[in-house]
Amino acid sequence: MRDRIPLSQTDAMAPSGTRAVIAGTPALGQRVRVAGHENIAMIRSGQEWTDTTGQERTLYLEDMEPVLRAGMEFLHDQGLGIGCYSNRYMHHLDAKGAPLQKSFGLSYWRSLADMERWAESHPTHVAIFGSFMRYVQALNFQLQLRVYHEVSVLQADEQSYEYINCHARSGLMNGLSPV
Repeated sequence: MRDRIPLSQTDAMAPSGTRAVIAGTPALGQRVRVAGHENIAMIRSGQEWTDTTGQERTLYLEDMEPVLRAGMEFLHDQGLGIGCYSNRYMHHLDAKGAPLQKSFGLSYWRSLADMERWAESHPTHVAIFGSFMRYVQALNFQLQLRVYHEVSVLQADEQSYEYINCHARSGLMNGLSPV
């Protein structure tokens, strides 16, 4: 990721400061505002299997996607301990609410370094990467599956988080004490 972020060549983009609830209390009917800290990392990572057929579709839906989903569930349920503040695994819907053959994960991390550590060595990401490599090799690198990663490192003044009627583990509130 760092090779695509020019600032990373001269700056470690280390986190500084802390997240904090700056207004409200997580409860039904409440509005809660959260301040981020310097260098929160965000990733949106997606997959689209609309154009897959036959063996490729079967490999994606039966072998690769379940491993991806397990990794996304780990980050959602237990990610805070490794620096992942929030993770959502979502599916695109059409204008009538019918599911499309596209999904993405959206995660907020304490730092780019925490995200990199997970990607390099955590068993859940090692499994995701391994399943992808088996998929690619089984298809002799001829894929119709489309995948992407969008990564941003956010300054504190570029962030605004507001939650209405959300539970205390929602988004950037996850792991914070109310004011």
